[in-house]
Amino acid sequence: MSVLKLRKGKPPANEVDDPVIQMLGVGQDAWEDEPGDGFVARLRSEELAESPIHRRPIGGPGDLVEAVWSRIIRNQGEQFQTRKGLPVTYKVDGNGIWFFRGGERINRKVTRSQVEVAISRCPLKSTTEIKDLMDYPYLFAVLMDPRIRAQAW
Repeated sequence: MSVLKLRKGKPPANEVDDPVIQMLGVGQDAWEDEPGDGFVARLRSEELAESPIHRRPIGGPGDLVEAVWSRIIRNQGEQFQTRKGLPVTYKVDGNGIWFFRGGERINRKVTRSQVEVAISRCPLKSTTEIKDLMDYPYLFAVLMDPRIRAQAW
């Protein structure tokens, strides 16, 4: 039975008890205020609520994250080297980082929450340890650089 027929009339008796059919139309108003593409763009730009790691107590892992994030901010614009020796720079923008190669911006913003996940895995031995994160070769280059890691790992 097509979805169109179900919307126009009463569903057949054997489909009334089907929980999937009963969900038909649920949540259709979820995208009224913001189209899906806008939501994805906002999600990628990290303009959603702050990560829970920012609310950790003093003396906890949040202090390490704050210290590393401060060093990341302080060293933006400096040149870093990927594992393969490629030069990369970055710019902190709100709660995220834009990477640049050859003066061209990489078309993804690495969110602060992704940086925090990478920090939680440090020290890193190879890029594959964070390959589930966005722009992981560049993120590895930054986090494993002595200017950023300092004596933390």
